[in-house]
Amino acid sequence: MRAAAAVLLAVLLATAAGCGSDQRDGDYVKALNRAQAGLAQRFGRLEARITPTSSAAQDARTLLAYEAAVRDTVATLRAVDPPGALAPLHRRFIGEVADYGAALRTARGRLKGDDPQAILAAQGRLRTAVAQTGTRLNATIRAINRKLQG
Repeated sequence: MRAAAAVLLAVLLATAAGCGSDQRDGDYVKALNRAQAGLAQRFGRLEARITPTSSAAQDARTLLAYEAAVRDTVATLRAVDPPGALAPLHRRFIGEVADYGAALRTARGRLKGDDPQAILAAQGRLRTAVAQTGTRLNATIRAINRKLQG
């Protein structure tokens, strides 16, 4: 789970790399930075709950908390008013962040029970889903940055 959180944080941090030339673009980047900072703080607190000795029930609760953090970030991102030319990319970005939450929900559902093989398989599927989501997010971020840089 720690790797999954780190991937999403790295992707959101990269969002701030683009810097537009006008005030609206700057305001947009600041809004994304605020959303990222809030998510980073919550993920930082949650990371301390991940231990090699945590039970499946504890891991499920931690995943639920990660889901809540992602859900809140999606809500924050939806409240951001992107510059007109960025609106389609912004919607795509929100959808991709939401996909991360869906991957967490799926993993949490699969962590039920005490079968170590099933738990390992669920963790592997989560890593794969996070990597795929990260790839899509990175592509969207590059597109946002290209638009911001003109």
